[in-house]
Order: sequence, then structure tokens, then C-alpha cells
Amino acid sequence: MTLGENIADNGGLKLAYMAYQKAKQADPTIADIGYNDAKLFFTAFVQGWWCFKATDNFYTNSLHMDPHSPAQWRAKGPMMNSQLFADAFQCPKDSPMNPTKKCVVW
Repeated sequence: MTLGENIADNGGLKLAYMAYQKAKQADPTIADIGYNDAKLFFTAFVQGWWCFKATDNFYTNSLHMDPHSPAQWRAKGPMMNSQLFADAFQCPKDSPMNPTKKCVVW
């Protein structure tokens, strides 16, 4: 049921990152938090999904009616499939956030 939206989330992350790279100012680091622009982008992306709290009943109903994956997988799934994310955070090869087999969309 969630396949179409999962594909959109994976492709959307890639396109959003490309747009961000094109639009951003050349600022090598965000000194106050110790992040470079790539880490800042991915952190902002994932906060949109993780900053969400609901009742157990909401989650149960969503599994049956919502075409989207649960919020934590909408955040984690595209990141696991993104080599750009793995490079930005230096995730070791074959680690949970940098699996060898990735679902590459577009």
C-alpha cells in the first residue's frame, strides 16, 4: 500500500538535495553547531518526520488507511537509500544507515 509514496519520498529527498545545493550560498560550515551544509540539509529533512507525536490509536488507524509509511520510516528509509547521506555522516559501509544494497530512485 505504501510503495508509491515510498518511491516519492526517496526521489524527493534526492531532488530536494540537488535543489538545495543549487540554491545555497557558499558557506563551508555552520560553525555554531559543527555541521557542514550537507549534514544540516539531512538533519532538517529528517526533523520534518521525527517531530511528530500521536496516539497508538492514530498509528494503528494509519497503518490501515494511510498510503504513507509510518513517520519514522519516511525519515529513515530515504536516508538509508542515500549515498549522499552516508557520505555526509561518514556511515560505515554495510552499517544500518549505509547498507550495501540501496533502493535507488531516479
